[in-house]
Amino acid sequence: MPKRSNDFQRLIYLIRHSLADGATVTESKLMRDRITQKPREVDVVIEGTVGSQKVIVSVECRHHQRVADVTWVEQAKTKHDRLATNALILTSKAGFTDEARRVAELYGIELFTVEDVESADIAAMLGPDSTLWYKTTTLSVEYVKVDFPPIGELESETLVSHSENLLYTADGAVIGPIGALVNAALSDESARAGLLADANEEHKWYTLTWETPLDPVGGPLCMQKPDPPILRAADRIRIAGPCVVEISRFEMRHAKHGDLKIAWGKATIGGQDAMLVASIHPTGEKKISLDFKKAK
Repeated sequence: MPKRSNDFQRLIYLIRHSLADGATVTESKLMRDRITQKPREVDVVIEGTVGSQKVIVSVECRHHQRVADVTWVEQAKTKHDRLATNALILTSKAGFTDEARRVAELYGIELFTVEDVESADIAAMLGPDSTLWYKTTTLSVEYVKVDFPPIGELESETLVSHSENLLYTADGAVIGPIGALVNAALSDESARAGLLADANEEHKWYTLTWETPLDPVGGPLCMQKPDPPILRAADRIRIAGPCVVEISRFEMRHAKHGDLKIAWGKATIGGQDAMLVASIHPTGEKKISLDFKKAK
């Protein structure tokens, strides 16, 4: 895949992604030149369908301090006349000259400019300080403990379980290894949300507790005791181990394009460069897009 060029191209990619419901948006896509048969890089490509017809919208980005002139518009048109582009959008961080706008309109090329603004609406969406915080955690499993209540002459017991130990329903049907349950529990959104709620970067250990665990149909979750051979229903499962909590801060900037209001910012998360774009559409719909790439 071609190397991404700059933050402005990345921002445009995320903005177009928020506008392209049902379409596929690709940054730095190679398209084949009809004449040379060689690949040409296009900054952002939006692929969708209108009726049964495939439509390709290409976006070219210009990250210059100088205003884009008619020469760039003409060069872009010549390039895309030889590609499978159905519609062309040109974006310039510094804007366009009047001549460039007139020629683009004659060619049917859309011009897209992001202008920095102060927006009370965006500040209200993101919070009064226009700053977003992103929290992540990395969990490792040190042990899994299963607690069993007393039954008959057997006293209460705690088993330190191995991942391959099997789980059963109350009638003896095998459910699967407990390791699969642990993986599912750590991937569960509500469980992770609970762990993240009060987590901070000082936390180095976590414990996830499942009281009165049930099987998929609502019966007790059981394990086989070999001596004496008997199924015992668990009344608690505890998963514990080391954790790494990372909190990243996005310093947000505000912008708009027509009636579309935008805020964006960058942060480093898990060693990756993250860009976040939040938008408020003219309909009032709010969206957030998060894009990752390896930090330099």
